[in-house]
Amino acid sequence: MSFEELNVWDLRVNQANDRHGEIGSEDLAIAELFRLHDVQMRNLAADIANVAVVYDPPLVMRDEDCFLVFDGNRRVTCLKLLRDPSRAPTAELRAHFGGLREGAAGVPIRLVCQVETDRNLIDSILFRRHTGSQRGVGRLDWNDRAKLNFVERTGQGSGINVAAEIERLLTDAGRLPEGNIPWSTLTRLLSSEEFRSRAGISTAGRRFRLTHDHAAVTDALHRIAGDLAGQVVTLGDLWNNEGKRAYLNRLQDEGILPAENEMLPQPVESSGAVRAPRRNQPPLRPPQTTFIPADAPRIQWTAAQHRVRAVWEELQSLTLREHPNAVSALMRILVELSVESYIAEHGLVVADNLSRKVGAVASHLLQRQIIDRAYFDELERIRMADQLISVASMQRYIHSPDFAPMENELRTYWARLGRFLQATLSR
Repeated sequence: MSFEELNVWDLRVNQANDRHGEIGSEDLAIAELFRLHDVQMRNLAADIANVAVVYDPPLVMRDEDCFLVFDGNRRVTCLKLLRDPSRAPTAELRAHFGGLREGAAGVPIRLVCQVETDRNLIDSILFRRHTGSQRGVGRLDWNDRAKLNFVERTGQGSGINVAAEIERLLTDAGRLPEGNIPWSTLTRLLSSEEFRSRAGISTAGRRFRLTHDHAAVTDALHRIAGDLAGQVVTLGDLWNNEGKRAYLNRLQDEGILPAENEMLPQPVESSGAVRAPRRNQPPLRPPQTTFIPADAPRIQWTAAQHRVRAVWEELQSLTLREHPNAVSALMRILVELSVESYIAEHGLVVADNLSRKVGAVASHLLQRQIIDRAYFDELERIRMADQLISVASMQRYIHSPDFAPMENELRTYWARLGRFLQATLSR
């Protein structure tokens, strides 16, 4: 936990605030707060204008070039409108805030905020707050709709431990993936019936049941659990509904999710489901035995890329199981040679640091619209975070006597960096 003094214009009102659910922009979020809590918002603004202090630090997290507000959206909104009444959503409110500003003892431009980096911790803090309204000056209790928004967004407090039920189902079917399933991430992915139904499960009526054939559901959940356990997909990918839908859409395109013709007439308890072979089972992909898989897109090499090409071809032949140390070292070499080749080709000026080189190349690829914003954000997490799958971990493969590579981790590196390497080498 850390507290920092931040400029109010560096804060962004959360458009996915649990008070109202996801909407399209910060301005719409501000308007929605007044639609839902007009009297309380005016009382809070008057209090801030009177005392010129915000006593309770907002809870925020850095999001690209700003700080996203997770708790304290009303306080931040009032401050922004007191500083600039033209941001108010109606003419009447613009006049109201103009009057408050003229009579204010002072309107802070900077305020102390609680800055967190762990989204699970933020949800835990939110879950324990909101206990008294003080006529709108303090925190407002969440109403039933806000509580439902929170439960549907995060899966917390729903009464059923969805992740535990899924792990039990996969255990009974002998389909548990390698590694530990991150329950919190799995719960977030399947946080509402919309997403649970796509995986073939339901918790309606506080009962965990299957809505599709047992084999189809276990296939889908085995893949999802494996992606999460192997960090092919992380919490950051599934933070909002857009990310959840994008991931589930990819699985649907691959034929992983249960199909319409596999739906059961009525949901059934998982223990009583018929365990027949799956109908229309999608073809199994061959296991990835090398770092660069056999079906990887072909690179159109240039003469200047002869060294990096040799490394690429070695990584196509060395097996992960028999040569994990050689593969991890060559992977690190491949990443550095790839970004250096790209930097030289495009005349980029970057400090001599692998993480910064990856960041500069990723930014340039984004500017050229070769990668999208979602993948750029994923590369930033790999570049900046000190996690299992990160640039820092690649360095430890080379320099640490105790940090040994594992076969599944190396596959995950390709799953997360493969597109970047291909884009970089294709220039």
